[in-house]
Amino acid sequence: MNQIDITVGGRQFAIAVQPGDEEHVRNLADRINERFQQLANRYSQNLLFASLRIADELHAAEARRAKIEADSKTALTGIADLKREAELAEDKAAKLKERVSGLEKELDQAQTAIQQESNKYNDLIADNERFKVAVMEADSEKSRLQGELASLRSERDALEAKLAEAEEQSAPPQQASFINPAAAPDDPELAPSLERFAELLENCAAKLEGVGETS
Repeated sequence: MNQIDITVGGRQFAIAVQPGDEEHVRNLADRINERFQQLANRYSQNLLFASLRIADELHAAEARRAKIEADSKTALTGIADLKREAELAEDKAAKLKERVSGLEKELDQAQTAIQQESNKYNDLIADNERFKVAVMEADSEKSRLQGELASLRSERDALEAKLAEAEEQSAPPQQASFINPAAAPDDPELAPSLERFAELLENCAAKLEGVGETS
């Protein structure tokens, strides 16, 4: 402990203080002495009033400190509330971000599916166009074969007429058959021609049946 001398109301006092508190105690003594000088000359009464004034100032200071502490506590509570709200907002933002990511993936999948269906549709259109071309070609081939068949039939009719004429001129009379060329009169060119046209007629009929099934 250290001992210092202070003066209050013209009187000197020796008091013991903790090391390092000397200046603080002297300042307190000066404040008391200042208040003391503002009062009347009676020492004990002046000392009482000075103490009351200092006590009142101390009470006011403590009240201000209590208010500051209360305001600080309220501010800390508000800060804590804001922190919780910020954490909730961050959590919501994270969930929204996750949801947006999921929706983006779903959108990508939907776009991929749409593109695949579009490709299938385009393929179907291309197949349909190829089918139309094939049908047109088949119709053209059918028309050509029908014309060829009509021409062969006309030629066949001419040959049959020639055969009938030859039969009438032959002796002794014999019945010639178109189906059996060997029974016809001895004409070296007529029988092979009939066989050739019979074969051509069969081929044309077969081709027409094939074209009809395709179309």
